[in-house]
Order: sequence, then C-alpha cells, then structure tokens
Amino acid sequence: MLEARERRQAVRTYGVLVGRVKAGQLDPNGASPHYEIWIDAGSNYRIAVNVRSVDGSAVLAHYDPAYALPTKRDLPTLAAGPSGFTPLATGPGGAGLDYLRDGLFALGDMHLIPPDGTGVTLHNLLDGQIQRAISETGAVAVAFGDGFTDPGSDATFGFSPEQGVHDIHMMQGNSGSFAADNRINGDGALFVRFGDGTTAALFIRFATQATTTDDGGAPATNA
Repeated sequence: MLEARERRQAVRTYGVLVGRVKAGQLDPNGASPHYEIWIDAGSNYRIAVNVRSVDGSAVLAHYDPAYALPTKRDLPTLAAGPSGFTPLATGPGGAGLDYLRDGLFALGDMHLIPPDGTGVTLHNLLDGQIQRAISETGAVAVAFGDGFTDPGSDATFGFSPEQGVHDIHMMQGNSGSFAADNRINGDGALFVRFGDGTTAALFIRFATQATTTDDGGAPATNA
C-alpha cells in the first residue's frame, strides 16, 4: 500500500478524483497514519489523507466548511460532472492546484492541528464532513492528489483492485529526502460538495515545507 511521505511512487499520476463517499475511518497503522475514505466513482477508490507525518514534522491545515472559490478547476462543474479519476498536468503552466500561486486561501490561515486528542483534531474535522457526505444523496467528494494502483485487495476496505488517490497535501517546498516530490501546479486538496451547494475544503501542508518556491517547486534560494 503506497502512502504519502512513507513510500513514494516511482511514477506519479497527479489528477482529480470525483465520486460519492461510501465510508470513512481513521487508519492508525504504520508510521504515518491516514484518514481513509472509500469512494464510489463507477469503480472503487480510496482517498488517503495524512493526519500525521512520518518524519515527525507538524501538520498544518486550513479547513473551510463553506469554501466559496471555484478554483481554476471550477469545483461546481467538476462535482456535477462525470465521476472517476482524471489526470492533470503539473509544472509551469500546469492544470493542477497550487497553494502558493493560485490564491486559494491565505497561508496565514493554516494552523497546527493535532491528529487526535480531545480537542479539535484533523481526524474529527474530516470525520464530521465525511459522515455528512455519506448520509446526503447529492454529496460528492473532489480530491486532488497522486493516483495509485496496486495489485490485490485494498488494505483498508477490501475491494479489488487497490486504487485511489494519496498525497492530499502541498507537494512543493520540500528538502532532504522529500525533495524529489517537489513540483508546482500539483498540490493536493480535498473538497466535499453537498447537495445545498456548499463546499467543505481541506488544505494540508507540513511545517518543514518552504512557502516560497521556484518553478520546480524547490525552496527558493532567496526565501
């Protein structure tokens, strides 16, 4: 099972997954626990959202329960369109999301958030919206990230083949062992579009990631 910041794929397929939510649960196994979401998009998919980093860096998140920006991908149209996974080009001129260039939200609104505990956590923020989406017929999840396909059954939900989307977080500003992940116009994010037209949005990055980057997504030398 390939997971973000645990094992990186040799070849990534960045894109957007659109589909109905069937289930959601915290999977605490491994060095980097994830919140796992089962998606029906004609075929079965799993969305893996980091709630803790494998390298110990703090997780910062911006959560908006009523996100109004359509983004350059036009979220309302995506949510109303066909389900499934669509590849998107990254890099300069790419078609994907970019935390640092698109004006998606104010970076200062990203806050340290624990994966678990008795207060507000990434786990319960996700779980509240996912459980609502399961109960609402018209709700649709829209996830930007790296697609994966592995042989055999899905380790969390048991469907086959195992496929889905991970790296649901910023994918630039990395150094050290994660520098190979860097790119622009290829960041991950999760949106849940409800039947009343409201959209819940979640953006995640790690505290070790730089917030000024060059055209390759590497930390800018003048940062």
